[in-house]
Amino acid sequence: MFFNEEGILNIDEMVVNNASFKNIMEDGVITEEEIMAQSDKVVSMLHDMEAKYNEEQLAEIKNLLVESSVLYAVYNFHSIQNIDK
Repeated sequence: MFFNEEGILNIDEMVVNNASFKNIMEDGVITEEEIMAQSDKVVSMLHDMEAKYNEEQLAEIKNLLVESSVLYAVYNFHSIQNIDK
C-alpha cells in the first residue's frame, strides 16, 4: 500500500494519481484559489479525524504529519542547496 516492489515509499506515484492533484494540475497553472481549496479540504479532513479517532490515534497521525512535513522541507532545502552544483 505505501511501498513499491523495491520497498521504496511510493508517495510520488500516489500524488500524481490523486484526483485533487490531477484537477489542480490539469491546466498547468496553480492558482491561489486552488491552493486555498486544497487547504480547506485538508483542514476539513483533519477536523473529521479529530472527531473520529481517539487521542492515541490522533497523536500517531500528528507525528506522521509532522515527520512527513520535515522530510518534505529538508528535501526541498537540499534541492535548493544543490541547484548550482
